[in-house]
Amino acid sequence: MGDSPERGSKENTAEVASKEVAPDLAVKEKPKGKEKKAQKEDEKGRGSLGAVAAQAPKPTTRYAPTYRLDPKNPMKHERIEIVVKSEMNKNYDADYAFHPKYSLHMAAQVAEDIKARIKLLNFDRYRFIVLITVGEYLMQGLYSMANFLWDAEKDGYVNYTVETPKYFAVCTVFYIYFD
Repeated sequence: MGDSPERGSKENTAEVASKEVAPDLAVKEKPKGKEKKAQKEDEKGRGSLGAVAAQAPKPTTRYAPTYRLDPKNPMKHERIEIVVKSEMNKNYDADYAFHPKYSLHMAAQVAEDIKARIKLLNFDRYRFIVLITVGEYLMQGLYSMANFLWDAEKDGYVNYTVETPKYFAVCTVFYIYFD
């Protein structure tokens, strides 16, 4: 209890007195000019990180649930059929000649074009999968199968085939309701 500050021990009073009386024994501080210079160098080393850390994070926008179960723009099967037929007939016409290397790239481009045109119709809450198969008739067979787990009322597909004596092109567009 002799060391408590209320009583004022001899050691505590001697330390305080020595700091007051003998300032030359105390630790000397750096001059202010050097201190500012060191601070500027430290800021240069950090670059713009100091400014980024000072900015407050932006609050995220939160929306209340709408509880809407049906899309605002419902799916129309006929409109997708029109888009698929027009794109397939435009690209796979009488002038088209099948080539294994170039047909792959053309099929990919046609699939992207079909998907872009369908997205312009603004069917909200639907996801689209576009598959295009192009092949040459050389006495071979082709079997294809796709399995999905979907809602029979809201999901579906559109299928269109272009056939000539030399090649065939099959386009299938799956539309899947996504809520």
